[in-house]
Amino acid sequence: MKKILFLMLVVLFLTACSDTKEKTQEKDYSKYLFTDTSWTRDAENDIETIIFKSNGKFVYYCSCGNPVNDSDLCESYTYNDDTKEITLDCFEETEETIKNIKVVNSTETTLELDFNGEIRKFKKEK
Repeated sequence: MKKILFLMLVVLFLTACSDTKEKTQEKDYSKYLFTDTSWTRDAENDIETIIFKSNGKFVYYCSCGNPVNDSDLCESYTYNDDTKEITLDCFEETEETIKNIKVVNSTETTLELDFNGEIRKFKKEK
């Protein structure tokens, strides 16, 4: 009986100590023109900046310091080159959150994105 109990404790200990978190794959989007660049656009009363890092990190804010479309709830993204769609990975969503962004056009100096039917044109920050 003691051997069985000891064996059960060892198994429990080994499974409890194993890394149960899913290992996140390192993303590398460095081949795309829209990554690792600060893109800006003149919005209604402010200037917006959006950045897609090649490692999958994401930020989108206005010059006043506030996040655009509650983007502070989304820290990373995945990109599907076949559909040209960026999907934001958000830990919470609100009515303002836009999770899917379509890349309409991307050059070395301009980036056009479709936010649920609204085309936003960005220029490379100098």
